[in-house]
Amino acid sequence: MFDWILSRMARSAAAMVPPHPAWLGMDRQMRKLMTLIQWVSNPDVQSPKSLRRSYRLSSNLWNIPADPTVMVRDESLNDDISLRWYTVADSDNDQCLVYYHGGGMMIGDLDTHDRFCRRIARKRRMTVVAVDYRLAPEHPFPAGAEDAIVAWNAIAEKWQSQGGDLRQLGIGGDSAGGYLAAVVCQQHVRSTLSVKPEHMPAWQWLIYPMLNCLDRSSSSWVTYSHDLILTSQLVARFHDTYVPNKEEQSLIAASPACADAELLAALPPAVVITAEYDPLRDQGVAYARALKGAEVAVAVHHESKLPHGYINFTGFSDAALRATEKAISLIDMICLQARRTLPVKTQYKTEKIERT
Repeated sequence: MFDWILSRMARSAAAMVPPHPAWLGMDRQMRKLMTLIQWVSNPDVQSPKSLRRSYRLSSNLWNIPADPTVMVRDESLNDDISLRWYTVADSDNDQCLVYYHGGGMMIGDLDTHDRFCRRIARKRRMTVVAVDYRLAPEHPFPAGAEDAIVAWNAIAEKWQSQGGDLRQLGIGGDSAGGYLAAVVCQQHVRSTLSVKPEHMPAWQWLIYPMLNCLDRSSSSWVTYSHDLILTSQLVARFHDTYVPNKEEQSLIAASPACADAELLAALPPAVVITAEYDPLRDQGVAYARALKGAEVAVAVHHESKLPHGYINFTGFSDAALRATEKAISLIDMICLQARRTLPVKTQYKTEKIERT
């Protein structure tokens, strides 16, 4: 009943508020949701506590129902880091994904991405391990990045002790989670934090990643400064809250996009997924281009009609659901790359997936 009421609210809001000119090419159902969010609240000015509550509510409210057939087990590594393991009973898949949730390093938790992780586990019939890490402003940089590495090391050790193949252990995340996945990969090559990844991920799966604290002038940053789920104003707030020391914002552990070609050349194959209506769009495009220039195998997929955050709106938008299914399907392609045994630079070829 509550879902029905909010759906009616979205339709009413869409009728009352004229479409934003910048949204005209957006999926029709997502336009309605953007209008409702604009009508009800302004995420740019909410407190961290309010943002966290709103994110948790919207991630569950607008998403597809949780798959009850996926087995879930929670585990605490320490007082700061929690894990959630997802498995399916009938799986013969030896792949594992370590997943970091999005939220600008300020919001999000295991519950905001629970339905998405269940869907990955079911669709790919693979093990998924979601990581809950410390958030800013309570825990600024580099707390979240170091938590991501500690979790990666613990999961890799456990995976290996259970007979898992490290060549099948990949890493991924959306938005800030994509940042953390990129940091883990880069820190294995060039460690600048207090803890180092003990193994290189076999592959990286980056969904509209947040990669550059210094970005203030890209086309997508300037274009999408207002009236979306994620605006450049809100991203700037996330950056400045997570990395309050401006001198640290150019460090590779804070901005993986600042990595040089030598570092990038040592990274594993990647899938980089971008969304059109997203201030982070150009960061993802630039990072994929830099990886390609360093001769890393990279597949780029762009969703031309959707905004940032669409994986959490699959219950409201058919296009968001299709795009999420497409993103999950790309895991199989990158896993095939990781199964090869020759060195990356001589074995992998750069691929590009056409825009949809």
